Amino acid sequence: MSDAALSVANVTVAYARPNREPTTVVWRAGLELCKGEILGLAGESGCGKSTLALAAIGYTDSSAVVTEGTARFGDADLLRLSGTQLSSVWGHKIAYIGQSASTSLNPALTIGRQLGELLALYRDLRGEHARQRQAQLLEQVGIPDPPVALRRYPHQFSGGQQQRIAIAMALCGEPEVVILDEPTTGLDVTTQARITRLLKTHLASSGAAALYVSHDLGLLATVTSHLAVMYAGEIVEEGPTRDVLQSPRHPYTQALLMAAPSARHGRKLVGLVGRPPERVVTDRCSFAPRCRAAAQECREVHPVLESAGDCVRVRCLRWAELSRVGPPPRLAVRAEMGVGAAVLEVNDLVVAYPHAPRTAVDHVSFTLSEGETIGLVGESGSGKSTLLRSLAGALAPTAGSIVFRGERLGGRSRERPRSALAAIQLVFQNPESSLNPRQTVGDALRRPLRLFRSDVSRSREDAEIEALIEMVRLPRTLAGRYPAELSGGQKQRVALARAFAAKPALLLCDEVTSALDVSVQASVLETLAELIRATKTAVVFVSHDLAVV
Repeated sequence: MSDAALSVANVTVAYARPNREPTTVVWRAGLELCKGEILGLAGESGCGKSTLALAAIGYTDSSAVVTEGTARFGDADLLRLSGTQLSSVWGHKIAYIGQSASTSLNPALTIGRQLGELLALYRDLRGEHARQRQAQLLEQVGIPDPPVALRRYPHQFSGGQQQRIAIAMALCGEPEVVILDEPTTGLDVTTQARITRLLKTHLASSGAAALYVSHDLGLLATVTSHLAVMYAGEIVEEGPTRDVLQSPRHPYTQALLMAAPSARHGRKLVGLVGRPPERVVTDRCSFAPRCRAAAQECREVHPVLESAGDCVRVRCLRWAELSRVGPPPRLAVRAEMGVGAAVLEVNDLVVAYPHAPRTAVDHVSFTLSEGETIGLVGESGSGKSTLLRSLAGALAPTAGSIVFRGERLGGRSRERPRSALAAIQLVFQNPESSLNPRQTVGDALRRPLRLFRSDVSRSREDAEIEALIEMVRLPRTLAGRYPAELSGGQKQRVALARAFAAKPALLLCDEVTSALDVSVQASVLETLAELIRATKTAVVFVSHDLAVV
């Protein structure tokens, strides 16, 4: 305990809604962040990882309530501090780095202005000293030509570069505790490696403690010293990272490892059957309905978090016998190639941004047929997303042509016929900025039906919306919820359902699984493959993850 920078014990979090019983989403969870070390927190989307991480530093949204527990930071309990007291801690002593850089960068201010404000607030740096520190921070996170970058605006950077800038901003105050909520999810592997090295070096030199929330078990294996696995609001397994991942005791941890892709060994990913519960289950094992080895006692007794040897604790009634049996073998993958008429022909496409130091897309050509998927791989800033935006009509090409179904398309979407707008759908990397926060899930799915689906009458809309929600493996009850009430993975699946609502002939996927945990990712990729086979949809699949590709 003497080395604990932040000690969280028995935290329970519930969401309260008008005229409804509060929904408990985190139950008696505990975490201990030690100085100079990184604790990993893994689990599926919606399991409560981010809710617990935010509650641990005293932050909850308007509908969330911490009903019990403590979060000791020094001599203070963060869960008992006022808003004013927390404001003096957040940013300076405790930093939070989120998954979506777009929510932490002001689009109206240059990067230099935003870094300058934080350095003045937290470190009392101004003038030339502040400018030198700004450039140093950008160089540390791998932003090219820092003096020029400081004069640019957020929209002039790629998604991966924006996330690196957000990390630089979080480190301005030289915090004692860093909460990392999927900070490298949208980054390519080389940038991800550079950022993780930076974070490890910073924590080692500063003695700061960190909580690294991620669905990427491979990443957590290389970064963290200890690992906690979360399911349905509870910690189900925890211990030294090596012990947890090499000899997983809990069947849920085993299932997560089976769903993880590999670039070296092509294999079919195994997603988890069923869905996690929407609230905490305290009268039985919450994982029993999805567990391959559940017994009758698992459906009647709630397991406690008990010692399983080697400093590992596990919440499972049958962990001892399951550890001896081990997980079932992975299945080999069988690649399939789409054949058919050409859907898309890209000829010598060039896209250049005004005043940019180089051309973003430089004479790119390829042809895509019905039912065929092309993988587009490259580092952040290599032009992948720019190419997709040009294909979608959101960005006019400088030169070259885009031919869709034998007809040359206009550069911008307003110059294209409605049939082409329906037939070409784009799914963005970040669902935070692509879903309207004032529209429910049902409203978001209803719009493409009314715009592009004349075959769906008003009386059939609700049934079609339910079918779309089920298609991406979400519960029907989400139709009435708003994006703020969904996890990151749930939002991305809604975005996928919205794209398929228009019955596209060409689907443009921009890092669509980078925000998903491995089990949901496996299910989404399986769903995509099924839909491609059934509809012969052509797909341009952009990703930095070679294993997924």
